[in-house]
Amino acid sequence: MSPVRPSPHDLDGPRPRLGPSGSPRAPARPPARSRPGTAARLRIMLYRHRWLRWAAAAGAALAVLVALRGDPSGPAPVPITTAPPGLAGRLPAGTRGVPVPVDSEVFAAGDTVDVHAILDGAAVVLGALIVDAREDEVVVAVPGDQVDATVDALTTGGVVLVLVPQPPAVLS
Repeated sequence: MSPVRPSPHDLDGPRPRLGPSGSPRAPARPPARSRPGTAARLRIMLYRHRWLRWAAAAGAALAVLVALRGDPSGPAPVPITTAPPGLAGRLPAGTRGVPVPVDSEVFAAGDTVDVHAILDGAAVVLGALIVDAREDEVVVAVPGDQVDATVDALTTGGVVLVLVPQPPAVLS
């Protein structure tokens, strides 16, 4: 039978371990520590006091903002070049440009036309100005309140453009 060994824990807590001679073992000597360098101490302080990291980041951001506030080192502003007036600049006031497909090259910019619906022949717009003429379409200046009727006539059956005669030029 094996000898009974006492429990390592008494009522007072753990018992000290005994060395080979029966006396309590000497506590281990702590390792020799050298003092950490300045960088290591700074890292330890920043780790322990995390709010310092936030304060340092905020201070750096403020320093950058102050430094950049008075420094206009960006590219010089380029003057804005305006495009020559296009089609919208040639439209009379209160009109909209409506493109109308054509098969002939009879029409020229500056002509005055009447716009008639093909389905019933009714005049949709009288005395409309042709603003732009291309080989397959012309842009007609239609008064703002007649744009819907013109587009509706274009989509339901088409329109016919009829040239309006110009009054003769008066010689003075």
